[in-house]
Amino acid sequence: MSLLSEPDLSSESDTSALEQQEEVAQSNKRVSFHTLGCRLNQSETDQLARSFKQQGYRVVPNTESADICVVNTCTVTEHSDAKNRQVIRTLHRLNPEAMITVVGCYAQINPEAIASIEGVRLVIGSEEKMRLTDFLEEAHSAKTALIIHPKITKNTFTAPVIPDRSAILAKIPVNQTKTVGQNWIPAHSVPQWDGATMTQKNTRASLKIQDGCDFMCSFCIIPFARGRSRYREFSNLKEEATMLVQEGVREIVITGVNVGTYQFGKLTIVDVIDFLNKLPGLARIRISSIEPTTVPEILFQYMKDEQHKLVPFFHLPLQSGSDSILKKMKRRYSATQYADEIMRAAETVPDLCIGTDVMVGFPQENAVEFENTFNLLDKLPLTYFHVFPFSARKGTPAFKMNEQISPQIKQQRSEILRNLSTKKRRAFHQQFLGQTRNVLWESRKPDGNISGYTDNFIRVVLEDDDGADLRNQLLPVQLNALNGQTILGKFVSS
Repeated sequence: MSLLSEPDLSSESDTSALEQQEEVAQSNKRVSFHTLGCRLNQSETDQLARSFKQQGYRVVPNTESADICVVNTCTVTEHSDAKNRQVIRTLHRLNPEAMITVVGCYAQINPEAIASIEGVRLVIGSEEKMRLTDFLEEAHSAKTALIIHPKITKNTFTAPVIPDRSAILAKIPVNQTKTVGQNWIPAHSVPQWDGATMTQKNTRASLKIQDGCDFMCSFCIIPFARGRSRYREFSNLKEEATMLVQEGVREIVITGVNVGTYQFGKLTIVDVIDFLNKLPGLARIRISSIEPTTVPEILFQYMKDEQHKLVPFFHLPLQSGSDSILKKMKRRYSATQYADEIMRAAETVPDLCIGTDVMVGFPQENAVEFENTFNLLDKLPLTYFHVFPFSARKGTPAFKMNEQISPQIKQQRSEILRNLSTKKRRAFHQQFLGQTRNVLWESRKPDGNISGYTDNFIRVVLEDDDGADLRNQLLPVQLNALNGQTILGKFVSS
């Protein structure tokens, strides 16, 4: 759907009428979403929510009763599978009359097991999940759970681009804008489209540019759950990005399974970033995660440039610091190659935050190999780690490997690396105390605190909070004190 075809919403009376029509349409149909797993899942849930709104549904919090409960699943570990089943059973207990619909990676890998759970009426695999609303009527009339599970294609894809009318219609109260000195960046600095006043409902949004993976790491179920690597049509992702900024989004996070491989014709991830960098009203571009060896060197220069919107942040999965384990994992780099890439990035980009993923307890991982991982993580300028115990996934090569590591050893090694991660994050935060950095503020939390992120991914909690609504404003803040995994900050006034 082109944004150019959207009606002129500048009339106050037209706006009121449209809002009333939506309230009537939504009054009797409610849908809730329950998302497990990665940012990519969350991005797809957001798109599904837009589809339901277009069909006249009201999206309600997942703690409320609903007519339809959509569960977007993860299957990266055995624990993920168990969590999926637990959520489904809990939803049925709390909403016994609701149609429970299950999509996502677990729905692709084991649809029959899901369909056998009481309350489940619709199960959709990866190929057709974004067309969920098209199958609702058939599922309603089916006597048993309906399974939609066609083969995943390798074709380029598009995603639905559906404006959120409630976002476009909302007004920004003038008295909610915080003025701090001369350097603040106002929330309403986004462009106006068709005369509409933009909402500040969303601070950041994910932009899916790619799906699936061809790398086929020996432990990974994702190529089976999401298929082989395929790419989003460039004009389609441009349309969604433009729409998101129209709705007030200040930061776009580029997401996918293996985004560094993006290739649509001659266009690459660099072209995606170049387009976003020129998009009026967008303040920041962030890459959610990118595989080592797929990072174009020019991105280091973009991050180094203070005028560029690409923020100084990388998340590059390591998995292991042992060459022998990396080889068994079928990773495409050595520990030395990974270290060289991290050092080039850190030496080029000031104040760079670098996160990583690391797996412990891979089959046959001995004490020396784990020590190699610890030592590499310790010496590299990494900010934090996501630590995962190895989980054998049926259908992957690692599932059949001998010498599986005991749960106790995996737990011990996980704890060691998590403690190191906490130490390194604290050291990273420490070096910015006393400095002033712009923070993009989010909505107020249930505990009353308001917080946001710096460009280099430091979460800042406001110290002197006067209760103002700061969401979606980019304001300079002095970083004053460590507070666990966050920093306490105060506004800088001129």
